[in-house]
Amino acid sequence: MTETQIRLRRADIDDGAFLGEMLAEAATWDRPTDVQAPPLDELLEIPRVADYVEGWGRLGDHGVIAEHEGVPIGACWFRSFSAAHPGYGFLGESVPGIGLAVRPACRGRGIGSRLLAAAIELASEQGAAALSLSVARDNQRARRLYDRAGFVPVEPEDESVTMRVDLGRD
Repeated sequence: MTETQIRLRRADIDDGAFLGEMLAEAATWDRPTDVQAPPLDELLEIPRVADYVEGWGRLGDHGVIAEHEGVPIGACWFRSFSAAHPGYGFLGESVPGIGLAVRPACRGRGIGSRLLAAAIELASEQGAAALSLSVARDNQRARRLYDRAGFVPVEPEDESVTMRVDLGRD
């Protein structure tokens, strides 16, 4: 699979199930590649995890899907969270939080970088002033990706770091 064989498209309401799969990948990033992610319904029992995909397609939900030969292989999506349902990396109701994952067999090919850049551009087009995320301290690969994209750490936590990228809007 080459870079030119990967097509990016905007996520739509029908992508909720795939985003759930990607959420499972993101939430279990440190499992061995030969071990399958846990069932999504188990992860959705955790409210702060479920908040990333439940009811996908609501106002303010946006994302980008990477496809190879019409098959989704990765996603980067963002949505606004409330103080009552803050999500990880919550920096306020006006700062959407992102999720990002690529299928294990497709990692290391620049797909995550392309997805993140496209999602940042989309967030800017939608009028967001910033985006936030939370990344596990031990996930150095993801941390380098976010650093290269301009995210900066704003709140260290025990096992993760909240990061933010400003999009040049007030």
